[in-house]
Amino acid sequence: MRILFLTIDAFGGYGGIAQYNRDFLDALCSLDEVEEVIALPRKVESHRESLPPKLRYLEHSARGKVFYLCSTLLAATSSRTVDLVLCSHINLLPLANLVGLIKNCPVVPVIYGVEAWTPTSKARINSACRRVEQFISIRKYTADRFRAWTGANSRHWHYIPNCIDTSKFFPGPPPPVLIERYGLSGRKIVMTTGRLANATNELRKGFDEVLEILPELSRYVPNISYLIVGEGPDRGRLEMMAKELGVDTRVVFTGRILEEEKAAHYRLADVFAMPGSNPLFDRYPLRFVFLEAMACGIPVVGCIPNGKGEEASTEGKLIIQVDPYDKESIIKGILSGLGMRGPEISERVAAFGISAHRDRIASIIPLLISRSWS
Repeated sequence: MRILFLTIDAFGGYGGIAQYNRDFLDALCSLDEVEEVIALPRKVESHRESLPPKLRYLEHSARGKVFYLCSTLLAATSSRTVDLVLCSHINLLPLANLVGLIKNCPVVPVIYGVEAWTPTSKARINSACRRVEQFISIRKYTADRFRAWTGANSRHWHYIPNCIDTSKFFPGPPPPVLIERYGLSGRKIVMTTGRLANATNELRKGFDEVLEILPELSRYVPNISYLIVGEGPDRGRLEMMAKELGVDTRVVFTGRILEEEKAAHYRLADVFAMPGSNPLFDRYPLRFVFLEAMACGIPVVGCIPNGKGEEASTEGKLIIQVDPYDKESIIKGILSGLGMRGPEISERVAAFGISAHRDRIASIIPLLISRSWS
């Protein structure tokens, strides 16, 4: 079996979607029935990680729109068979459909969050979405919204949530070297990690909300500190905000950290908090940073999940749910998380390990290839 994977980014990319795509490609390449996966990224932002066996990662496709189009058409017109086209962004779906037509094989989009919740501004993309026969979704809420606007309520979809590598993220004591680096000895630590971006859809995703309650939270917990892990153009505004609130001595900005230090930073925390109030903030209870923190034994404070289905009632219970528009709710959530840290927290995410992820993908591949489902 040979699979063509059209994607915005994966290896050499930043953020949750790039991580999801890397995990997906790793899982595909681990399957015995897969001979080769050819992936065409739309962008490569940094030096990429080592690639899994069986993966041919065509980085030259990331040189611009023309290169991407030509690279994709070259793959489509080659004499080699393609059994399945996976498309990891709806903006690439019209091109993926063209490849599927040329290769006479199924095309299956993978959808994530806000980009698939409502129609796009481009009629050809919306039309392609309305014609999908089956799709893969990272979460149930996204699948429901996508089916609603595309009219695809009768279409079959496959649930493949985020996963966590528990060989990298597991409970452990706070590393003394990091305690000393950040001056956190004897402190109770609330932590948030992520890009400090200043785009409209990236603001108020948790940093502002925790800073705003920090003055009152410190009355309950005098030795509280707030660790902000990440870097970006919004850092200056957040630093000024901390100063104006009079909590700048309690806030530590780590800047960008090395990937190999990520788990060690989670182990510094007593509570991980990310109660984003931006209407565009995806209240996904299985976001990567939540899974990573919980795998390290750290309780997570997050938003009440979107929707009222199974995702909100089951997976949502993995986290401490708060109303991001209610400061008292956030304070109570953080206070309830203090003292919960421990290995039992990591057991909550055992069902989302790498092995389970590979099993989920292995179980749907025959359905994707055969175009048959019940």
